Amino acid sequence: MKKINCIYMTIIFFVTITLVAEETEEVIAVASYIESSELDASPVDIISAEEFKNLRVSTVAELSKYLSIASGSHFQTNALDGIDQGMATITLRGLGRSSTLVLVNKKRQTHSGTPSDEGEGYIDINIIPEIALERIEILKDGATSLYGSDAIAGVINFQTYQQFDGTRFLLGSQKTSNYDQRDNTLGVLFGGKFWEGNYVLALSSLNKSPLNAASIPKFAELGLSGLGNSFKITQADSVATGTYAGSYSKNQTIPDPNCVKNGGVIAGPRCKFLYGERFNIVNDEDHLKGYFHFVKSIFDIDYSMTLMTASIDVNDNPQSPSYPALSYLSKEIFPGQGGSPFNVPVIWYGRPLGSAFPSPNSPKAITQYHFSNTLNFNMAKDLNFELSLTASEHENKHQRPDTIESRFEDLILGRGGPDGNERWNIFLPLENSVTLIDYIKGSETSLKVGSLLSLDGILTGNKNGINFAFGFQFNEEDLEINYSETSRAEFDQDGKLTKAADLLFLGGGKNVDTSRNKQAIFFETNKNFENVLDLILSGRYERLDNNSSFDPRISFKYLASENFFLRGSFGTSFTAPSMAQMFSSEIQLGSVRDINDSPFVRLALLGNQYLKPATSENINVGFQWNVTNELDLIIDYWKIDYKNRIEVESPQVLLNTDPFAPSVTRNQFGELIAVSTSYFNEEKTEVSGIDAEINFLKIVEIGELNYSIKATQLSKFLTPENQGGDNFNMVNRVGNFNFDANTHSLPKLRLNSFFSWTINDLRIGINSRYVDGYSNVRQIPASAVSLGYTNYVKSFLVHDFSITKSLQLSFGEIKLGMGIINAFDKKAPLLYDAPDFSFDTRVHDPRGRLINLTLEFNL
Repeated sequence: MKKINCIYMTIIFFVTITLVAEETEEVIAVASYIESSELDASPVDIISAEEFKNLRVSTVAELSKYLSIASGSHFQTNALDGIDQGMATITLRGLGRSSTLVLVNKKRQTHSGTPSDEGEGYIDINIIPEIALERIEILKDGATSLYGSDAIAGVINFQTYQQFDGTRFLLGSQKTSNYDQRDNTLGVLFGGKFWEGNYVLALSSLNKSPLNAASIPKFAELGLSGLGNSFKITQADSVATGTYAGSYSKNQTIPDPNCVKNGGVIAGPRCKFLYGERFNIVNDEDHLKGYFHFVKSIFDIDYSMTLMTASIDVNDNPQSPSYPALSYLSKEIFPGQGGSPFNVPVIWYGRPLGSAFPSPNSPKAITQYHFSNTLNFNMAKDLNFELSLTASEHENKHQRPDTIESRFEDLILGRGGPDGNERWNIFLPLENSVTLIDYIKGSETSLKVGSLLSLDGILTGNKNGINFAFGFQFNEEDLEINYSETSRAEFDQDGKLTKAADLLFLGGGKNVDTSRNKQAIFFETNKNFENVLDLILSGRYERLDNNSSFDPRISFKYLASENFFLRGSFGTSFTAPSMAQMFSSEIQLGSVRDINDSPFVRLALLGNQYLKPATSENINVGFQWNVTNELDLIIDYWKIDYKNRIEVESPQVLLNTDPFAPSVTRNQFGELIAVSTSYFNEEKTEVSGIDAEINFLKIVEIGELNYSIKATQLSKFLTPENQGGDNFNMVNRVGNFNFDANTHSLPKLRLNSFFSWTINDLRIGINSRYVDGYSNVRQIPASAVSLGYTNYVKSFLVHDFSITKSLQLSFGEIKLGMGIINAFDKKAPLLYDAPDFSFDTRVHDPRGRLINLTLEFNL
């Protein structure tokens, strides 16, 4: 309610300005608040709306596949990880989602209330309506001195149309050539003059049809759970009749005799469950986004308003029929309980509903908005003041099916069901009635809301040849997490569970209602010396609750000749822990590699209110050489020295360090049940690399030829081998899958090339994308080796072809486009990551060849 009142007060205050009109235009450069200082002193990539369309992607998240500087981005759904399906982000430099600041028209957008699977708070870029996108600005350097927290690896600014005259309709359809999966898009953009001002209105929709993992050979074959339906007998026993008739020795494992008949897999002594084929590679999703911008002037005051909304519905997101009954790994099923045919106690390795049952869905409903109002005062010839108030919110309604534990336990004991006298048969699960199945069904249900209210003021001008900017920013950030009573868990001050969710597998989480305030002041100055040297100095002081940080930055551009200049920058940056990392605690499902197994287990992720802000020192040195009128060469060396980087403890690292640590829960047989993790400040992280770019443009008789190559080579990504103590070894994670570290895959080289040939109204494009191969040091069993798995993930080179034709008609223009993405149908390289999918979801797109068609009308 407080946020709603703020929005209404904003509308009332600013609408009073809109009394007379005159069209205005705002120039935005992400590397600076001073327009004249944007002189290539900082490494910035600009992707125009036309260039974005030529990539022929369905969402802005897929842009990361075409950015050599992006590594570890969340550009596609991983249904086996976390609860953030339907959300997306772009990650720069491989430093995690919270190290890249995302801006909307140079204004802050709220972090989502739903953290990533690694526990990072991040900005969901699915709010951006693709048809309203005018350009994307990517600053490849730390920028806390300008924008504050999170701008360590860089800044991505999504700039939408502020002015547009006319009407544009865009229809698109993309289909996999090997599978029955489609992305259908529809967009409309129109603008003009209204109420003596100028407006832009846009609507964008996307429908994604599902693609199940079973449709793609091999990628789901390692998603095999040992908890299908098996039993370990505690004493020697004989069963005379029935399905389980036979004689058994002590501690013998007995698989379900109907395992294969019911769709299970016999592997070793157990009846296992192939859950990987139950999940989707692409979910059934509906995206609907809206955009409205209005601008007008009165005397020397410009007013602008931007409203952006997004609704993302994840309609299916199928799961396992039920999750494993982990609590029964440490308790015995006695004779007569659960339909047991045995005369001695047994341990159950299974789940209430297994291979023979259909998969339930785990739908999501994600909504968010961005509402910004800006006043720009032209105070004097060289003096302007901008005041803006921006409100944003992200809401995620989440529901994931599970079994109600208390009801299931009553049924095992024969006192459950609607009348309190029925029994569940775990030995012959098909004998359980539909009524009982419905009786035990429950879900982990939550509503997670993150919101931000931001007040910004910026004074810009020029005095005695010095361009300057002074500003302030006040932020109020809120986080609300509400679990249903069945899903709610409680923890004491030491992080120990005091109230468990009434669910058999999913652990739920605790309710959170918290807020915090940030205050910041900043400056930026630019001075040119003899038209040869530009110096830019900036700094920002930011206070957050009991923490504060001052981050300066100096950058320069030296023009050595008309065709060659040097540039460089040095500065510090910081990122504050998200409120979710500090205050929320939840229990997730996830896979780990244990001593003799790779099970899916409960992973308790506990908030840490004592986290410190992470800081970094950023260095960038480079040059640009205009070799000829047609050829440019740009090279930058960059380095980030990160201290106190905020990471979630890797359960794999904990197991590798001490398989029997207090944070590891095992049953009486030593089998893994759960691992408790929290967030911590990593001692230090050192990252460095080289960005290289070649641009060629030549106009010839047969048209315009444009070719560019952009590459990033990671040289170092050093993190401690083990945390704790003063002595630790730094390990270079580059070129590795990094399953056993607090990071992800880090290919050494990513290279993209872009070629276009424009002949009048015809454009032909060829894009190539290369990702270096990398090592996977996981021990691979002989059974997986026989299936073709190795300790090396192969390099990935794909080519995209496109053609666009413009037709000028009496009523406007029509553009016809066709693209073939991954034209030669290169398969994503195999990755041994049992029990997860057998491809790297952070690096490779598994869909193979994609064919898309677009039809654009400009009226």
